[in-house]
Amino acid sequence: MPSGREHDSADHAPTRIAVTGLGLVTPLGHGAWATFRALLDGRTLATRADRLYDDTKPFDLVRGLGGVALARHSAADPAVELAERAAREAITEAGVEALGMPTWLGCSKGAVVALERAADRSGCHGLQSVPCHEPSGSRARTEVRGTPQSDDVLAPALGPHGFLEHHLRRRLGVEPWSHCVAACASSLVALDRARRALRAGRCREALVVSAEAALTPMFVGSYRRLGVLAPQTTTEYVARPLDARRSGFMLAEVGVAVVLHAVDPGQAWPGEDDGRPAPELLDTATACEAFDMIRSPPPRKMDALRHVATTLFAGRPISALHPHAPGTADHDPAELSVLADALNAGRATTQTHRPVSVYASKGALGHTLGAAGLVSFVLACLMRRTAKRPPMPWLDEPMSPTPMPLVRDAQGIDPGGCHAMFAAGFGGHTAGAVVR
Repeated sequence: MPSGREHDSADHAPTRIAVTGLGLVTPLGHGAWATFRALLDGRTLATRADRLYDDTKPFDLVRGLGGVALARHSAADPAVELAERAAREAITEAGVEALGMPTWLGCSKGAVVALERAADRSGCHGLQSVPCHEPSGSRARTEVRGTPQSDDVLAPALGPHGFLEHHLRRRLGVEPWSHCVAACASSLVALDRARRALRAGRCREALVVSAEAALTPMFVGSYRRLGVLAPQTTTEYVARPLDARRSGFMLAEVGVAVVLHAVDPGQAWPGEDDGRPAPELLDTATACEAFDMIRSPPPRKMDALRHVATTLFAGRPISALHPHAPGTADHDPAELSVLADALNAGRATTQTHRPVSVYASKGALGHTLGAAGLVSFVLACLMRRTAKRPPMPWLDEPMSPTPMPLVRDAQGIDPGGCHAMFAAGFGGHTAGAVVR
């Protein structure tokens, strides 16, 4: 099974990866700790429905509950606004300079609203591609020049992902090295690539950013036709991952970012002097299987997830799981079954049977598409710092049979274990990560 994990040489193996900065902008909070506070209080996207009229139209309902108001009227694109705010929060917490920061992006949609805005305006005339110098180790890029230099020209010329890169480079001064598009696993694939670059010594700091703001009639309609959205009424549009009544997911906008720092042997661990040591990114893994473009494979066919989970669990005590768990009928039980099998196999190697807490973030924050994996990563770091797992108020009747305990109320988490998170996307893209 092909994997995105690198084989570290003996020279680089001692390097450890610290998570020194977190950024998260969601409909429930315009910051990582603000969002986490809302989750601890039991708030979800669905709890905002009481502010809407009962006859709210389906699209207005989806956008009203899953949208981030501060990004709605962005001059460039909501995805740009969300990505920039999350990146600034993470960079500020890490105490590093944004200028020239090696950056990995992972978005499945990119800046789609900018394309829509440009669609009805004048076309791209007089454009030329001019190669730009890049620092050693980064990929080559192309700058688009022309007249006029407006977003109406840049959006179709650069595409939704290039447009997002362009504005982050212009606004923050960061240096994008890679932009990963792997459906809903995009952000964890970007995290995997950043980790490998740090371990290989290509850079000392890395910024990983993801943002999704595709709440447009076209995209909402496409997910509705696929039958994966919860029914769009004010009483039924509720995400219930891992619950027996699950009927699909809610869509949401988000910006999320993390700063990673390579720590060599003998160096002080970030935050240790203050008694708040930074979380450590232990490992990442990626894989892909071509089962079906849309449908989730049955448990016996989830080879990519099984490979990733087995790789990450081996020899590690796991105290918390953050599954992809979109809340669809087929995926949730199949995924949890595979993770339970891999967890039991890992326990055989560690000889430990510590209790495992499960948290399905999409029940509270909705499905954030390509950013979903990195959202779980940030939440895992916050839970690791506080030893608290927020409640899952949508979990009225845990799905049955369930291979591991599913608890509705808030829980304390064993501080001695690791957190593992997973993301699975269309086309078989799968990725995971472990922090402690």
